[in-house]
Amino acid sequence: MNLKKITLTYLVSYLVGGGICLLTVPGFFLKILQSNQDYGDVMPRFAGVFMLALGCFVGMILYYKDYKYYRFSIVIRTIIVAILIWFYISTKDPFFIVVNIIVLIGLIPSYVAVLNEKKQDTRPAE
Repeated sequence: MNLKKITLTYLVSYLVGGGICLLTVPGFFLKILQSNQDYGDVMPRFAGVFMLALGCFVGMILYYKDYKYYRFSIVIRTIIVAILIWFYISTKDPFFIVVNIIVLIGLIPSYVAVLNEKKQDTRPAE
């Protein structure tokens, strides 16, 4: 299994799993992720809808083995990491650090996959 497939599988798993948890048990799930804030019931469920939808979309990319948007997914996740850092600085809610770690666990190997791909592309033909 190649690294792109592994990192996208991880992405799908936390998006779909997190989306379902936020939709069904938002308060409990936020506590598991170390949140010290009250976000109500509706906003976490709203975020869960989008996580679930995005996870299904990325799942289709995996299903069809169409990796042409893989690099764009890295750009987007990098922006998400920056925004989560900003949210943590603004709120001091450890939830944003935990979520950032979850995102980075998949993002760092994604950078490695792209770098390895570039190395293979620049090797002279034998």
